[in-house]
Amino acid sequence: EIPGITGPKVTEEEQIRAVLDDVHRGMQARKVYKVLAHVSRLYTDAEGRDYNGMQAYLSDLFKIYKEIQITRVQPQVFVEGTHARAVETFGTRAEPFNADSHPPMNLQGQMNVYLEKSGDAWQIVEWGRML
Repeated sequence: EIPGITGPKVTEEEQIRAVLDDVHRGMQARKVYKVLAHVSRLYTDAEGRDYNGMQAYLSDLFKIYKEIQITRVQPQVFVEGTHARAVETFGTRAEPFNADSHPPMNLQGQMNVYLEKSGDAWQIVEWGRML
Protein backbone atom coordinates (compact mmCIF):
# COMPACT_ATOMS: atom_id res chain seq x y z
CA GLU A 1 0.00 0.00 0.00
CA ILE A 2 1.39 3.40 -1.00
CA PRO A 3 -0.23 6.26 0.96
CA GLY A 4 -2.14 8.63 -1.30
CA ILE A 5 -1.77 6.36 -4.32
CA THR A 6 -3.17 2.98 -3.42
CA GLY A 7 -5.63 2.00 -0.76
CA PRO A 8 -6.93 -1.16 0.75
CA LYS A 9 -8.27 -3.68 -1.76
CA VAL A 10 -12.02 -3.45 -2.19
CA THR A 11 -13.69 -6.80 -1.60
CA GLU A 12 -16.13 -8.38 -4.04
CA GLU A 13 -18.90 -7.85 -1.48
CA GLU A 14 -18.06 -4.13 -1.25
CA GLN A 15 -18.08 -3.84 -5.05
CA ILE A 16 -21.53 -5.46 -5.18
CA ARG A 17 -22.87 -3.19 -2.44
CA ALA A 18 -21.55 -0.19 -4.40
CA VAL A 19 -23.42 -1.41 -7.52
CA LEU A 20 -26.65 -1.81 -5.53
CA ASP A 21 -26.18 1.62 -3.91
CA ASP A 22 -25.84 3.18 -7.38
CA VAL A 23 -28.96 1.34 -8.58
CA HIS A 24 -30.79 2.69 -5.51
CA ARG A 25 -29.72 6.25 -6.37
CA GLY A 26 -30.82 5.72 -9.98
CA MET A 27 -34.24 4.47 -8.91
CA GLN A 28 -34.83 7.41 -6.58
CA ALA A 29 -33.63 9.87 -9.23
CA ARG A 30 -35.88 8.11 -11.80
CA LYS A 31 -32.92 7.67 -14.19
CA VAL A 32 -33.43 4.63 -16.44
CA TYR A 33 -29.88 4.50 -17.76
CA LYS A 34 -28.28 4.95 -14.32
CA VAL A 35 -30.08 1.74 -13.28
CA LEU A 36 -29.47 -0.06 -16.59
CA ALA A 37 -25.74 0.69 -16.37
CA HIS A 38 -25.63 -2.16 -13.83
CA VAL A 39 -27.95 -4.58 -15.65
CA SER A 40 -26.43 -7.29 -17.81
CA ARG A 41 -27.45 -7.62 -21.46
CA LEU A 42 -28.12 -11.27 -20.49
CA TYR A 43 -30.71 -10.22 -17.89
CA THR A 44 -33.85 -12.37 -17.46
CA ASP A 45 -36.43 -12.58 -14.69
CA ALA A 46 -39.48 -14.56 -13.60
CA GLU A 47 -41.81 -12.02 -15.27
CA GLY A 48 -40.23 -12.87 -18.62
CA ARG A 49 -38.35 -9.60 -18.98
CA ASP A 50 -34.98 -9.40 -20.67
CA TYR A 51 -32.70 -6.33 -20.79
CA ASN A 52 -35.04 -4.50 -23.20
CA GLY A 53 -38.04 -5.53 -21.14
CA MET A 54 -36.40 -4.11 -18.02
CA GLN A 55 -35.69 -0.88 -19.87
CA ALA A 56 -39.37 -0.64 -20.89
CA TYR A 57 -40.52 -1.53 -17.35
CA LEU A 58 -38.36 1.20 -15.78
CA SER A 59 -39.47 3.77 -18.38
CA ASP A 60 -43.12 2.98 -17.65
CA LEU A 61 -42.56 3.04 -13.89
CA PHE A 62 -40.90 6.45 -14.05
CA LYS A 63 -43.72 7.81 -16.25
CA ILE A 64 -46.33 6.67 -13.72
CA TYR A 65 -44.62 7.70 -10.47
CA LYS A 66 -43.31 11.20 -9.83
CA GLU A 67 -41.50 10.46 -6.60
CA ILE A 68 -39.93 7.20 -5.52
CA GLN A 69 -38.53 6.81 -2.02
CA ILE A 70 -36.65 3.64 -1.18
CA THR A 71 -35.38 2.81 2.28
CA ARG A 72 -32.90 -0.07 2.49
CA VAL A 73 -30.64 -1.78 4.91
CA GLN A 74 -27.19 -2.90 3.85
CA PRO A 75 -27.72 -6.04 1.75
CA GLN A 76 -26.35 -9.42 2.68
CA VAL A 77 -24.02 -10.53 -0.10
CA PHE A 78 -22.95 -14.08 -0.91
CA VAL A 79 -20.21 -14.54 -3.53
CA GLU A 80 -19.19 -17.77 -5.24
CA GLY A 81 -16.55 -17.13 -7.88
CA THR A 82 -18.07 -14.95 -10.61
CA HIS A 83 -21.64 -15.34 -9.32
CA ALA A 84 -23.29 -13.60 -6.40
CA ARG A 85 -26.61 -13.24 -4.62
CA ALA A 86 -27.54 -10.18 -2.62
CA VAL A 87 -30.52 -10.15 -0.27
CA GLU A 88 -32.09 -6.69 -0.38
CA THR A 89 -34.40 -5.66 2.46
CA PHE A 90 -36.32 -2.54 1.54
CA GLY A 91 -39.37 -0.35 1.78
CA THR A 92 -40.63 1.58 -1.24
CA ARG A 93 -43.14 4.41 -1.40
CA ALA A 94 -44.09 6.14 -4.62
CA GLU A 95 -46.68 8.74 -5.54
CA PRO A 96 -48.28 8.57 -8.99
CA PHE A 97 -48.63 11.55 -11.29
CA ASN A 98 -52.31 10.59 -11.70
CA ALA A 99 -53.87 8.99 -8.61
CA ASP A 100 -57.08 8.26 -10.56
CA SER A 101 -55.34 5.82 -12.90
CA HIS A 102 -52.59 4.43 -10.63
CA PRO A 103 -52.59 3.86 -6.87
CA PRO A 104 -49.72 4.98 -4.65
CA MET A 105 -47.07 2.29 -4.16
CA ASN A 106 -46.21 1.08 -0.68
CA LEU A 107 -44.08 -2.10 -0.60
CA GLN A 108 -41.90 -3.65 2.06
CA GLY A 109 -40.00 -6.87 1.84
CA GLN A 110 -36.94 -8.74 0.73
CA MET A 111 -35.73 -9.85 -2.66
CA ASN A 112 -32.76 -11.71 -4.06
CA VAL A 113 -30.66 -9.91 -6.63
CA TYR A 114 -28.41 -12.16 -8.70
CA LEU A 115 -25.21 -10.78 -10.15
CA GLU A 116 -22.44 -12.01 -12.38
CA LYS A 117 -18.95 -10.62 -12.75
CA SER A 118 -18.06 -9.66 -16.29
CA GLY A 119 -14.50 -8.42 -16.64
CA ASP A 120 -13.96 -6.15 -13.65
CA ALA A 121 -17.62 -5.24 -13.14
CA TRP A 122 -20.52 -6.91 -11.35
CA GLN A 123 -23.79 -6.79 -13.30
CA ILE A 124 -27.32 -7.75 -12.33
CA VAL A 125 -28.56 -10.78 -14.23
CA GLU A 126 -31.88 -11.15 -12.38
CA TRP A 127 -34.05 -9.45 -9.80
CA GLY A 128 -35.90 -12.20 -8.01
CA ARG A 129 -39.46 -12.09 -6.77
CA MET A 130 -40.28 -10.66 -3.37
CA LEU A 131 -39.56 -13.13 -0.56
